[in-house]
Amino acid sequence: MIIKIGRPDPAIALAQGRAAASMPRLDFAKLALREGWITAAEAKDWVPGNALPQIVTDIIAQHIEGADKQEIAEINALGQMVVNRNDLLLRLLMAVEKVTPEQMDAHFGIAG
Repeated sequence: MIIKIGRPDPAIALAQGRAAASMPRLDFAKLALREGWITAAEAKDWVPGNALPQIVTDIIAQHIEGADKQEIAEINALGQMVVNRNDLLLRLLMAVEKVTPEQMDAHFGIAG
């Protein structure tokens, strides 16, 4: 019996890379500051988990219905020590800031 092993499907490899990619909140805060998505004051408050950047609270308010669900989303966002590439809030940030998937992949070190 001969088993032929082919090259992995690039789309599957990209999806797996995105699913596995993350970066520490500190690094993402510096990235967000450099890109102009948040201010320096917001970054300084967000890194230790004291407050969320305005863009994050705006996204939560616009896309999550119900005050109790919004509060839980904010608590979850404050508690995350890492930012995951496939996180819903990150995907919404990308839409608001018009960041392409390829651009965000580059920030997370994902080769396309």
